[in-house]
Amino acid sequence: MNHFPAADDAGQRLRRVMSAVLGIDASGIAADASSATIAEWDSVRHLQLMLALEEEFNIELETDELVSLRTVALIETRLGVIAR
Repeated sequence: MNHFPAADDAGQRLRRVMSAVLGIDASGIAADASSATIAEWDSVRHLQLMLALEEEFNIELETDELVSLRTVALIETRLGVIAR
């Protein structure tokens, strides 16, 4: 069975954080969502999101990551590395 609880948990935590920061329903945050497809995900909330993710996952994102993590898929990939 291909079930990775740590990765699943990281995905749920990501959506909870995104929901809180962006003020949207977590169930509506698809893997292909991005700052281009979620109107609430503007530049100010992007920074708030990155800071909230650092706090939630106890990580420190590099400057280039702060700029480039503009899709749920990219964020999930980054968090999947630390969740395993």
